[in-house]
Amino acid sequence: MDMVPNQPPRTFTSDEANALLPAVRSLIEQLQALQYSIIQTNQQLNDLVMKVSVGNGYPIRMLRQQIQQTTTHQLQLIEAFQSAFNQLERLGCVLKDLTTGLVDFHSLRNGELVCLCWKLGEDRIQFWHTLSDGYPGRQPL
Repeated sequence: MDMVPNQPPRTFTSDEANALLPAVRSLIEQLQALQYSIIQTNQQLNDLVMKVSVGNGYPIRMLRQQIQQTTTHQLQLIEAFQSAFNQLERLGCVLKDLTTGLVDFHSLRNGELVCLCWKLGEDRIQFWHTLSDGYPGRQPL
């Protein structure tokens, strides 16, 4: 998220963060699916490039067309990924780990900036941690 220098991050109460979870959950699942598709498409491109370099009687014109189509598809996937990521950032949360779906929401606890910590699969936000402790320092709310 693009923040103005010296401007504190947006902070949430646990109720405010929990209210965003349906949208956050949807975006995380979308990002994970797009990431998988990008990886698969990248493998397809690698396979096509290998066919071009090895030859083996594959018509080069057909391979070039397949590479172009796959590249176009890859770019569309990347644009969709960037769009979903931007939506997540606009909500004000911080994606920490896409694989596990780990997301932090800045919050204030006794006047200190901390993170409310949520992971895909959890029904609601149940943990918090200091900025320096991170996920290993998660504590129950």
